[in-house]
Amino acid sequence: MQITLTSEDLTKVHFEASPLWETVTSLRALQAGTPLHRPWITEARQRISASGDPLSREHLRVLTTLVQPKGFIADSLTPTPTRADTFAEALDAVAEVPAELWARDFDCLEKCQLVGYMRATLTELRADPEGSVGRIVAALRWYWTTALEPYWPRLRSVLLADIDSRLDDLARYGIQEVFKTLHPSVRPTDTGLEITRGCEATERPKPGSGLILVPNAFVWPNTLVLNIAPFVPTITYAPRGVGRLWEATRETRESPVSRLLGRTRAQILAQLDVPMTTTQLACALDLAAGTVNAHLKVLAESGLTEPVRAGREVFYQRGRVGEELLARA
Repeated sequence: MQITLTSEDLTKVHFEASPLWETVTSLRALQAGTPLHRPWITEARQRISASGDPLSREHLRVLTTLVQPKGFIADSLTPTPTRADTFAEALDAVAEVPAELWARDFDCLEKCQLVGYMRATLTELRADPEGSVGRIVAALRWYWTTALEPYWPRLRSVLLADIDSRLDDLARYGIQEVFKTLHPSVRPTDTGLEITRGCEATERPKPGSGLILVPNAFVWPNTLVLNIAPFVPTITYAPRGVGRLWEATRETRESPVSRLLGRTRAQILAQLDVPMTTTQLACALDLAAGTVNAHLKVLAESGLTEPVRAGREVFYQRGRVGEELLARA
């Protein structure tokens, strides 16, 4: 697949963390049983089974038809992400996708090797285009609330940390070096980007639309590319640190670090396998936000943690000294 980038496009490259794209790609991980995400998959399946929604089975039928275990994912499920999209805002964008774009997706799905209930579900969706969009939006909302929203703060921390790291690379080395480190399948060319996965779009995006880079935990170990009009070209890639996403918090109860720093500060330091805000830490450790903030101030003054600003929020990550301390403990 080729993504042509003009000089104007290169001035419009930006990063986005998208709860909707994570939701959609997590459906594929859930179906495939991706080993990296096994801790989440186990809990998500339990949450889905315990869901009291009488339409839960119907919601899953719709979503797993649109998100194939391999190959095609309906483009209309992931319209162009915009800055600071909440899930509700992204869902509104799905609801506003024109009927002809859904019809295009249904045509593509018709060519897939649909099994069991999938072909019958697709027939139902095609028979009632207007009503189908409502079914799809309701299914996405249920799935997000049930399976992904409880984990979004942790996911978002990883995504924002990756964006911060890539922006630092951009400032130091330039956009071509950023492209080279996204994924082995993404290769810069004289005219843009060549991606070894995927097929050429029949309707190319408008030149000058820009390019959106979306770190995405559940797309690992692959990429997902949206390169068809009327959407802005979008590439998802696995964020740095995704391998530690579901790691259990390190044991600190009677550790040397706990004896050195005190149990609460040791717990805070151990919790920062991914960057977190004061509020997220307070929720994770069942502590008052003021208490966590006071401990973070001491840890930061000691060089054990570092604050990182992302928009209006401040995330804390372990500093080099903090990493070395835990590694030696």
